[in-house]
Amino acid sequence: MQYDLFLTRLVQKVEKYLPRLIYSSHSIELSQYEIETLWPIWINDYTKLKAWTDKNAYQRRLALGRKYIFPVIGSLKPSCVTTRNVVSCLELALSTTNQTHRKVLIALSQFLKWCASKDLLDPYKRLPTDVELIEPFLGIRFRKQGGHHPAIDWREMPYFVSLLIQEKTISSKALLFIILTASRLQSVTHAHWDEINFSLNEWQIPAQHMKGKQGNNRPHEVPLSRQALMLLQSIRNDYSRGEELIFSATGNKLSGSSLRKIIRKIDQKSVDLCDHSFRDSTQNNRVVVTHGFRASFATWAQEMGADMSVVEFCLAHSDSNDRHNGAYRRSRMINQRRQLLQDWADFCFSQESTDHRAKL
Repeated sequence: MQYDLFLTRLVQKVEKYLPRLIYSSHSIELSQYEIETLWPIWINDYTKLKAWTDKNAYQRRLALGRKYIFPVIGSLKPSCVTTRNVVSCLELALSTTNQTHRKVLIALSQFLKWCASKDLLDPYKRLPTDVELIEPFLGIRFRKQGGHHPAIDWREMPYFVSLLIQEKTISSKALLFIILTASRLQSVTHAHWDEINFSLNEWQIPAQHMKGKQGNNRPHEVPLSRQALMLLQSIRNDYSRGEELIFSATGNKLSGSSLRKIIRKIDQKSVDLCDHSFRDSTQNNRVVVTHGFRASFATWAQEMGADMSVVEFCLAHSDSNDRHNGAYRRSRMINQRRQLLQDWADFCFSQESTDHRAKL
């Protein structure tokens, strides 16, 4: 038993430090190595460049390699990988779950682009991970069908919210907060209690939780409506047990899939109640997605005659003409944004005739 434990720890040490030793050695050419050896070197390289801000990104991509890539092409050199090899990796991933194959394809594409940057591949040659080459093999579309996320018609938002607040899970509360603040999923799932300024009734999102490449994104302030503040208070009373994350019952960050499950559950509930489904007729009747609520908010605001520059601020859309890092524009628009988001919250809860606090 002790010998087995020693071997296990030795393997872990080798996996941790071998990429660094190989990468730092100028006497050893990377071209000598197969994919199984190069894979952790690539991950380590990207981590050092802070291309991934998630501290678990290294382990997740290493696990993808071990499960779906090494068994198929781990012994090959990058220059020998064909589209058929890539398809075999994806078929292995498809045998476990419907979403993993996309993660495998993304990781493989990033890896091969890195290989090209290290002269391990011809940079002018089409990569074997090109979706136009892969789709005919698998019969699966990897490219987006249309340029917009499926969204609820803004007129249906009060009904959707009336069903949503009947759910009492932390995922349903996170989805409601996304709706009320017109925010992105990433910002909400990463939200910490110290980002909430209850004195100013604002959510102050740090730059690292905003969309964009690290270093180019910037902080964003979100004025909180009365309903959003009551929602936060209810979470603090029911779920907060010293966790730093707001939307967490276990201390772990919520996943996007947990919110998608809530949307599907509400959609099915609506079908059972009145044979009505929350689908976007402009997007091939696809069920709405989390990001689509931002579009619903924008369309509602436009219909209400709101100043679209205020709407753009609420959505935290960047402005290429803003040369002052947004400081002047944020201070000029904070009151307008506060009023618009309050009107939006009042509209979303307009189907409820009783006190919202009892339902949140």
